[in-house]
Amino acid sequence: MGLLGRLSRQFFAAATVACLLAALGICVWWLTVARGRDEHFEPAASGLALVAAITGVYAERRAAARERRAQALYALADELVKNTELLGTGFAPLDRFAPRARVYPRLLQSATDAALVSGVFSGPGHDELVALLHRWRDAVHDFNRRLDLTELRTYVSRVPPEELLAIDEAMHRPGGQLDGLRRLRSSVEELLRGRYAEPGVVARLQQLGP
Repeated sequence: MGLLGRLSRQFFAAATVACLLAALGICVWWLTVARGRDEHFEPAASGLALVAAITGVYAERRAAARERRAQALYALADELVKNTELLGTGFAPLDRFAPRARVYPRLLQSATDAALVSGVFSGPGHDELVALLHRWRDAVHDFNRRLDLTELRTYVSRVPPEELLAIDEAMHRPGGQLDGLRRLRSSVEELLRGRYAEPGVVARLQQLGP
């Protein structure tokens, strides 16, 4: 995607400059050599100037869209790093000999929500990322909601240690919610590293290791 974007920028920049230089050359030749006698050169120069203006505006809009997409990718990478830390250390199993109720950290999803709502990935070629972000957002929302209910249950009423351990074991069991979230997180990281490996994204994901 990075190479295609650079080639696209170079093409539109070259087309804009070429049209402007051609229009300028025609105007100079018309004024100095033809001395304004041949009126066919005026529409040619005007037409080239219009083409240059159109390509310039289009290139500017593409550049703005790329910038918004890059900012969304940087935010997603930063959020992924923070969620990786939370999934790694924020949900350590309870002490089996002294279990007690606790407040769990919440996984972040604001960058994911912003990326989906903004529509920066609505163009062709981003279907896989959009689908994966929807799955990730739904999973994080459901997990955070379950944490709310768990904390409400364990703090409002006296819960015996056996139930606290049962709740904790259900969260950490193979194939449970934490496992599912970690697999989805790995899928998002793999896609960002592979298809969206822009320098800013790679620099942020380096915090996760190779």
